[in-house]
Amino acid sequence: MKILINLATLKNGGGQNVGLNFVKCLIIEHYDLSEFLFVVSSGSLIEEELSKCRYIDIISVSKNPLKRMAFELFRGKKIIKKYNIDIIYTLFGLGLYPKCCLQVSGSADSNIFFPDINFWEGYTGFSRIKKIIVDKYRIYALRRAHSIIFENELILEKAIELFQLENVFFSKPSINPDFPCDPLEFPFISSEFKIGLFFCSWQKNKNYMLIPEILHEFKNRGIKFHIVITAPKSDLKSYNEFILKINSFNVSDLVTVLGPVKKTQIKALYEKADYVFLLSKLESFSNNIIESWFFKKVLVISDEKWANAICKEGALYVDRDNPLDIVEKIQSLERSSKQKSSIIAKGNQILKTYPSIKEKVELELKYIRSLHEFN
Repeated sequence: MKILINLATLKNGGGQNVGLNFVKCLIIEHYDLSEFLFVVSSGSLIEEELSKCRYIDIISVSKNPLKRMAFELFRGKKIIKKYNIDIIYTLFGLGLYPKCCLQVSGSADSNIFFPDINFWEGYTGFSRIKKIIVDKYRIYALRRAHSIIFENELILEKAIELFQLENVFFSKPSINPDFPCDPLEFPFISSEFKIGLFFCSWQKNKNYMLIPEILHEFKNRGIKFHIVITAPKSDLKSYNEFILKINSFNVSDLVTVLGPVKKTQIKALYEKADYVFLLSKLESFSNNIIESWFFKKVLVISDEKWANAICKEGALYVDRDNPLDIVEKIQSLERSSKQKSSIIAKGNQILKTYPSIKEKVELELKYIRSLHEFN
């Protein structure tokens, strides 16, 4: 059988890393690559990795979502016929390929499964309209797919409840223990300071605008705490808005906007941190969780159902909108090395239940092949 592996939606960030791990596993484990057609985003690291291989079928498509969708709509049928495709697997999202071919979709969305939460609060005008349109498309895509693969059991249950999905599959996220350690340019921060990490871009869901208030509270208590955020300075609107608030709270000397970090620098980044913050309103999953456990750092996470379902006792739960609560709980943890060690140890124990990339790829391909055989 021939499987179309649709990686065209993975252009950067954590999603691209997941896709990169997937294709590297196929290569390292000597899968017969002639059994696959890879559709990738032009200029992505995934395209770069696959281009090193000989005798494989690969198609590059535009990074522009509308051009990609047009490609799937108007050229999809010819591609399916030309390459004799039996089934399509889109790691995250869904392609608009014709329904004559079974499609399996990996879901990394969260907000569409919690309609009672105003997820796009803070967005106005056309920006908000665009977000809502994308959500409508995602719901349409869910219903259009033959099967959906989830990485979060709570969201899987929500999907069945809200959308009456019948073919669903749970596949835990995987961990890649191989972290190259390229040097990272990091500003000097005195060893007297504890360092908190916001490993994210300017996504409002990450609640990064609370950073100035958190640091202001630490400062008022005489606690030396510095926060590093990996968001890009090139996004001038978000960056300037953030800097303005930092200055208004007089904590600019306690923040470093580091900018994006390469995958090969992740280890060096985590080695600098004491705490990893994930103050999201909603997440399907986040690499921050796995990485904080792997590098044995305290994960400070929103006290929400989705987080409790994933992290159990392996995190420090806080009110994501309350800087006082966040600071008090970190301060309390600093006074109790036993409690701190316990959280780190429990996170590491949970991590051991997660599959390797090899195991995850094997599991998902086995499931996909079984769908084709059954149908």
